[in-house]
Amino acid sequence: MPRRGKTPKVSPGSFQDHLSALPDALLHHVLGLLEAGDAVRTCVLSRRWRHLWRPTPRLRVTDTEAFRSVEKLNGFVDQLLLLRDAGSVLDECELDLRGLLRLDDALVDLWIRRVLACHARVLRVHLYANLPASQEEPLVKLVDQPLLSQHLVRLELSGVHLEERLFDFSSCPALEDLKIADCVLHTDKIFSRSSKHISVRGCQFLWDMHPTQLSAPNLVSLQLHDCNMIPILESMPSLESASVNLGRVYEEYCDICDNGGLELEECEWDDRDLLG
Repeated sequence: MPRRGKTPKVSPGSFQDHLSALPDALLHHVLGLLEAGDAVRTCVLSRRWRHLWRPTPRLRVTDTEAFRSVEKLNGFVDQLLLLRDAGSVLDECELDLRGLLRLDDALVDLWIRRVLACHARVLRVHLYANLPASQEEPLVKLVDQPLLSQHLVRLELSGVHLEERLFDFSSCPALEDLKIADCVLHTDKIFSRSSKHISVRGCQFLWDMHPTQLSAPNLVSLQLHDCNMIPILESMPSLESASVNLGRVYEEYCDICDNGGLELEECEWDDRDLLG
C-alpha cells in the first residue's frame, strides 16, 4: 500500500493577504456595506486596516442590540463621527435606533447636523416605530433650527418631534425626496422649493396660527397617509400623482373659524380652501 506523502508546512512568511492588497476606494466601499461597529472593528486586523474605516462613504448604525445601554450608543456614535477623516465625503448615513428609549434630544440633533456637515447626500433617521402612547415616553425633539446642506438629496425621518423652522428647507437646495413617518409636526408651514417627492405617513400635525400649509412648487408626487389632518396645499403646477388616505385618526378642525367644537354643517370653513 503506497505511503501518503506529508502535507507540506506553510511558513508564516509565505502567506499573502490579497484582501489588503485591494485599492483603498474598493475597501472603503466594502466597509460601507457593513454595520458601523463591524467596520470599525476591522482596525485590529493589521496596520493597513487601522484607519481604513474613517473615510467610508456610508455609515450604518442599525444594530441596537449591540449596545447594552443608551450611554454606550451615545459614546460610539459620537466617536464615529468625530474620528472621521476631515474632508472625507459621506454619501449616505442611516441611524436606525428603533427599540431604544430615552435618547438624548440634543445629541441626536447634533449627530444629524454633523452628518450634514460631512456633505451627506442621503440621511435616514428612524427612532420609533409608532408615536408614543403617553407623555412619559416623549419623542426626541430636534432643535428648532433649519437644516443646512448644499448636498442633501434624500431625507427620511421617523419617530421625532419637529418644529417650525425645521420645515423651512430653503437651506437644502438639492433636496428632492422627503419622507416623514410617525412624527409630530408642529408647524404652520412646510416649505421646500426643490422637493419633487414628499411622503408623510402616520404623523400628527400641530399648529399655532393656522392649519399647516404645504408649499412645494416643484413637487411631482405627494403621499399623505394616516395623518390627523390634510395640510393646506399651495399651488403645485408640476404635480403628476397624489395619494391621500385619511385613515382612522383624521379629525375635523373647526377651530379654524374660531367655532371649535361645532358640528361640520355649522362651520364657516370651506373645504375647497384646502387646495390653497
